[in-house]
Amino acid sequence: MVFFLSAQEHKLLLNRVLPLAREVGVTPELRGWNWWKEPLKPYYSERISMFSVCGRFCPTARDVYLMYVERKQGKLTHEILLGAMAHNLLEYLFGYCRQGKFDISFHEWWKGELEKRGKLENVDVLRSCLEPLWELVLSQARAAYLETKTAHPYADEPHALAVALPFLVEHKLDGRLLGLSGTLSVDCYDYLRHIIFDVKVGGPPRDFYRLYPTGYALVFESLYEVPVDVGCSIHVSFRNGRVVVSRDIFFINDDLRNWWVEERDRKLELVAQKKDPGKAKECASSCMFLEVCE
Repeated sequence: MVFFLSAQEHKLLLNRVLPLAREVGVTPELRGWNWWKEPLKPYYSERISMFSVCGRFCPTARDVYLMYVERKQGKLTHEILLGAMAHNLLEYLFGYCRQGKFDISFHEWWKGELEKRGKLENVDVLRSCLEPLWELVLSQARAAYLETKTAHPYADEPHALAVALPFLVEHKLDGRLLGLSGTLSVDCYDYLRHIIFDVKVGGPPRDFYRLYPTGYALVFESLYEVPVDVGCSIHVSFRNGRVVVSRDIFFINDDLRNWWVEERDRKLELVAQKKDPGKAKECASSCMFLEVCE
């Protein structure tokens, strides 16, 4: 399952990431609950999305300028559509599995997804990626549930499900204390191990993907005042009908927190002062704003 760590990743978490977090710690000023003072306090009243803060797909951040200042709409590329549908799939599946319902049909979900989105290109390609992902996630959710019931024979159904699937998927967060949108959704929060997961689908892994769990950890801390020290960036790709999942699990340290604050301040300033950063020298062919960035 995308949110379940392998045995090797568990060893990494227990023997390296958590000991490092306990030994090094986090500077108190960089905990999210200190949102009301520097360096976390936002300088401007504008609010932007987590995607805008963490996304470094455009080297100059002109995509943020076009979105919030020029009010341009980006094009829904195949990569972005596939990612959006995969996120919907995970939310749908876990919504049912957390109720103990494992006999759910891909065909029903797929039919509803197509009706909601209207006419799409490359429908067969999308389905060939999402159906194996559905089978993988559902089979592993069922296995985790059965294994938990075996290990805890006296646990009732709600407790067995809560232990087997300790995941808040697409959990809603209000990021306004940190200068973000009031309608954020974190891909997943593991409430037993206190790990923030962020899922990226398709394309190559990028070095800035660690910024997303970092940002959500800060928002989580600002709202609930509990420390969140571990993040995990999940990369899902598809190869010859197979789902390929890789995970990057890491300590959300001061360097990452400072990097996130720098990105947020840079982009909030750009929006608040309507500064056009100009076009990048080189643009990715998958950029949503390629056709409107002139």
